Amino acid sequence: VLMNKLLNNSWTVRWLRYLNTWRAHRRIVKELNALDDKTLRDIGINRCDIDTLIWLEFDKERRGTNAKQ
Repeated sequence: VLMNKLLNNSWTVRWLRYLNTWRAHRRIVKELNALDDKTLRDIGINRCDIDTLIWLEFDKERRGTNAKQ
């Protein structure tokens, strides 16, 4: 139990979690940007909204915190 507390409070663990989230979001952004405008419209997304849709306000609020997913 003590080890779990230490690991969860570690800045390196928080940083690694953020890095994993960033990589996953970045992969999705790249996939969406690879689609043509017609395909994006068909699924209801404007190209200019991709970053906003992927990086939700929830993610922005959690940056640098110890919140678990």
